[in-house]
Amino acid sequence: MNLHIFHDDKFTNGAIEQFERAYPEQNRYIILLYDQKELKYTTLSSHTAVFHIRDLDLIKNLKAIIATFNISRLFIHFMDDFKAALSNRLLERFRDIKLYWIFYGGDLYDYLSRYKGYHILDNPELVPKQSWVECWSKLAKYLILFRMSQKSAKDKIFRRLDYFCFWNEYDYDLFKSKIETSARYKDFIYYNALGNPDHIQQNKKDIIMVNHAASFTGNHLYIIDKLAKSAIPLRDHQLLLPLSYGNKPYANQVIAAAERHLNMDIKPLTNFLPLQEYQAILADVKIAIFGMRRQEAAGNIFQLLNLGAKVFLRKDNTLLSWLRKRNFIVFCLEEDREDLENLRPLTVAQMSHNNAQYKKYFNETVYDYMMDRLIVDDQNMA
Repeated sequence: MNLHIFHDDKFTNGAIEQFERAYPEQNRYIILLYDQKELKYTTLSSHTAVFHIRDLDLIKNLKAIIATFNISRLFIHFMDDFKAALSNRLLERFRDIKLYWIFYGGDLYDYLSRYKGYHILDNPELVPKQSWVECWSKLAKYLILFRMSQKSAKDKIFRRLDYFCFWNEYDYDLFKSKIETSARYKDFIYYNALGNPDHIQQNKKDIIMVNHAASFTGNHLYIIDKLAKSAIPLRDHQLLLPLSYGNKPYANQVIAAAERHLNMDIKPLTNFLPLQEYQAILADVKIAIFGMRRQEAAGNIFQLLNLGAKVFLRKDNTLLSWLRKRNFIVFCLEEDREDLENLRPLTVAQMSHNNAQYKKYFNETVYDYMMDRLIVDDQNMA
């Protein structure tokens, strides 16, 4: 039996559907509430239990669930500090459980930027700083509840980890190069978070999309400054800014900067949209620019490539290497300046090529094989 620990997130329903399809009646799901009192995204089922992270009986209740259902695999979806500390406490008792990290991106890159000097921000001064009182208070809570600090919780769980589950082998390589671990790689993706592979639109509107969310790691101001100082004729184009997900004060800063520096129509998206409605907007995008210096927004980027957009990524984003290894037509923001400044869309042949590559790597056959392999212990395979 599998136990999954999630936070309430826009990916959770699709992930549960994916695991139920692959392993029906073999899963139990825990949804953790952090700074909220009620579920916002996740739909409850008979296999789902909800707990607040401040529940004093949380560890006791989870240990009871593990014992009751004879759990043999623990899947942590997004390994933040709390889930790392919680997992350590659970695995102190249940030592034979196999531990799977369903990797997102931010859960590793946050650790690397905090403790390993890994730089992913062009404007680190924009990120709100915690006071020393807040830092010490949070540390004290971890020491009291879990008997470990946030960093030691991550270090310990990384050493204990059995499987690193993700679709991007370059992020696994980065993980192994920076952290002591014996975890093995498993190919995995939330395929329900991807759009319709047959939804392609060759006639593009004059829309330049920047990033996917109000995320500090999107480095929006770097892109706005680059566009403002370029020879790109922006007046006849619209700037699309998806900002419904992330930090709201930062979203307001991004909008203000775009309106101040760019002579073009600015269209912020500040309300969460259903996937199909959002995909219809993406289908009109001619050029998409992503400022992340780390792997992020892959679902958006995969959809945009499939839909025929011309996509630009930063040179130190591992996704750029991943896509080029698989022969997608994708551009580097720092190096392909001429391809950006001419504002030409992809040709029909280039659109068709990316669509074919998308279907090659994202299809039911690939997903079924991936899920079959996920719970196989590689050490016991013939």
